[in-house]
Amino acid sequence: MGTVSSYAFSANDSFAERPVGRVDSLVFSCLSYLRFPEELGVQGLQGPYLSDLAGSSVRSRLVAAHHDVAAASLLVQALAHSERFSGVRVCLYVTDSSEEAGRQFSATSFVLPDDAGTYVAFRGTDDTVLGWKENFRLASAASVPAQERAVRYLEDVASSLEGPLWVGGHSKGGNLAEYACGMVSPELRARIVRCYTHDGPGLNREVRERWQAGVPIDKTVPRESLVGMLFERSQQDVCAIRSSATGVLQHDPYSWQVEGDDFVSEHGLSYETWRLAQRVNDWLDTMGAQDRTSFVELLCWLADVTGEESFSGLLRHWSANVQAMQAALEAGPAGDRELFTRAMDDLVATMLLGSRQELGLDVDETPQGRAEAASRRMEDASARVRDRLSRIDSYLR
Repeated sequence: MGTVSSYAFSANDSFAERPVGRVDSLVFSCLSYLRFPEELGVQGLQGPYLSDLAGSSVRSRLVAAHHDVAAASLLVQALAHSERFSGVRVCLYVTDSSEEAGRQFSATSFVLPDDAGTYVAFRGTDDTVLGWKENFRLASAASVPAQERAVRYLEDVASSLEGPLWVGGHSKGGNLAEYACGMVSPELRARIVRCYTHDGPGLNREVRERWQAGVPIDKTVPRESLVGMLFERSQQDVCAIRSSATGVLQHDPYSWQVEGDDFVSEHGLSYETWRLAQRVNDWLDTMGAQDRTSFVELLCWLADVTGEESFSGLLRHWSANVQAMQAALEAGPAGDRELFTRAMDDLVATMLLGSRQELGLDVDETPQGRAEAASRRMEDASARVRDRLSRIDSYLR
């Protein structure tokens, strides 16, 4: 078994012979995290080929801000010498972040050789507090600025390039891809072969009501990762995959296991992860749209109070930052304190004891309510069976 980088080294068939698949999608999603220098000309249509990125000086600049410099550098080197990937052209690179608008956004397009089409990759969250605040806002009732920007970017790409389109991303990038594919015109959707979301959060209930189906969604989620199951109520349309990491570290795409030209699949998520995700989803649903939005904005305000610009800095100085947030909360409006305390108490109780829905304390006796309760019981039973089968497989390996 290998990784996304070893796949890049070994893949030697063309995209004309074998169209974009899941692992190809993850390759391009990982590349969307790179910072392309302006002099490479990636903003226009005639950007460089991946083979042009082999030089160590170029690679070092591309990966300088990456969370895993060594892994990203190895991937770039592999792609530059790959028979399958070296002729891919990088273009239409956009990075568009605005503190005022509350937006952290970046996207890159990859034109495949032999007129095989274009892959549109949306970047996930970076290390900025701005990016994490927008992550929080994915739980709000309204769409976030990066989602709306993703729609405009996809429309711009479609108007500039001909042929089939594949769209995807990792983490928040997967969420942006899914949102954009469901919000563009039917004519544009007809050109999209598939949308890939790699451990990306789903769309919340309010956004889902405005979202249009019509594009096949391929979602991959590591067995123990919580992120991709936020706002997801079923594993039916999710492919659980194997990772060499454990727990939350499975969110790292460089840990995902590859065999041949696909990921190593699991029967399903671990039951502990599944149950935790459903409890978080229940907690969000119980808050209601207005309280949820107010709570999210309160979290964003508290993050600003610390004065930190990076999420890593927020964690690195966690003790001092918590004190600053507590002081600001105490000095702020009583309504904010009450909302924050109530929400956090409910979250802790839900995580430890189970949600009201899980415990049967919120009983809806309408036909729809009984159907939803029955569906919930079936999903829970299925999650237990999937977990058992995956555990048996791990013992036999």
